[in-house]
Amino acid sequence: MPADPELAAFIRSHFRSVWALELLLFLKDNLSTAWKNEALVQALRASEAIVTKGLDILVAGGLIVSEDDGGARYAPASDDLRRLVDETQALYARKPDAVRRLIVSSTGADLSAFADSFRLRRD
Repeated sequence: MPADPELAAFIRSHFRSVWALELLLFLKDNLSTAWKNEALVQALRASEAIVTKGLDILVAGGLIVSEDDGGARYAPASDDLRRLVDETQALYARKPDAVRRLIVSSTGADLSAFADSFRLRRD
C-alpha cells in the first residue's frame, strides 16, 4: 500500500482493472500519435472489449481524450491528475504487486456489495 492516501484513493477510483492502468501507461509512453482502438488492441494484445471499456473509464476520469477521428491520447485534465499518474507509474514500476492489490481490492469491494444485495434476510 502506498504511504500516500491520496495516491491510493486515486488508484482505487481511476482503475477498474490492471488493463486500464496498462492502457493509460501505454498511451502516456507513446505520445506521438492518437491511438485508435484497433491499434491499441494489437499493441497491447488485448480484446476489443477490454480496450473499449478501458478507454471509456480513462476518458471519464479525465486522464485521456478522445480525438474527433476516434483516436485516444494521454491528456490529463489537470496538473494534479498528471502528478498522480506519474506517481502511480513510479509506484507500479517499483511495486507492481502493491498497485495490483489496490486495483483488485477496489473491484472486490464492488463485487461484494453487488453479491450482498442478493442475500436473503430473515425478518
